Amino acid sequence: MRHGVFYDRPLQKQREFQSQIRERDMKKFTFSPKSVLIEVAKLLVMLFIVANVVSYLKKPEVVDQTLPNLNVTLPDGTTRNLESYAGKPLLLYFWGSWCPICKMSSPVISDLSQKYQVVAVAVNSGSDKDLKSYMQAHDLHFPAVNDADGAIAQKFGVDTFPTTFIYNSKGSLIFTDVGYTSKPSLLLKIWLGDIF
Repeated sequence: MRHGVFYDRPLQKQREFQSQIRERDMKKFTFSPKSVLIEVAKLLVMLFIVANVVSYLKKPEVVDQTLPNLNVTLPDGTTRNLESYAGKPLLLYFWGSWCPICKMSSPVISDLSQKYQVVAVAVNSGSDKDLKSYMQAHDLHFPAVNDADGAIAQKFGVDTFPTTFIYNSKGSLIFTDVGYTSKPSLLLKIWLGDIF
């Protein structure tokens, strides 16, 4: 059945328009290395922003902004006061062997402990023997205080893990990170702690 010119022209224009839309959409979805890198960069920026917002919202309210007068027992059996770490920047890292995010961040802290002062507080992670075998199995080399009952974490207001407090060389709290933190981010904060 043949229609008049007035009927065919709008149909033809509609088909041309739909064809142009399809071509435009196909161009939109072509994958070049540059476009993939741009999309990955956008995703990383978004993840960075979200992680920092979550860290800010979840960070504990610390009343005392200086290293507390608190004795901790290290794995070798020695007792040390946290105030004695003043003089160099200190990472005070609250974690748990049961925490999935801690499993990703603990190796970063372990690497940093080879060069910087680190005290790790293992919260609700079992007995000293359990903690020691966990650390050996996961190749962790930082000094860890066993906070089996969570009392130290409670003193610092920590209820989200991992939480990292970074103190400057004067013993003042300068940064608090909650959740996973990258090595470059921690190095920058330690460096700033050494300057200020």
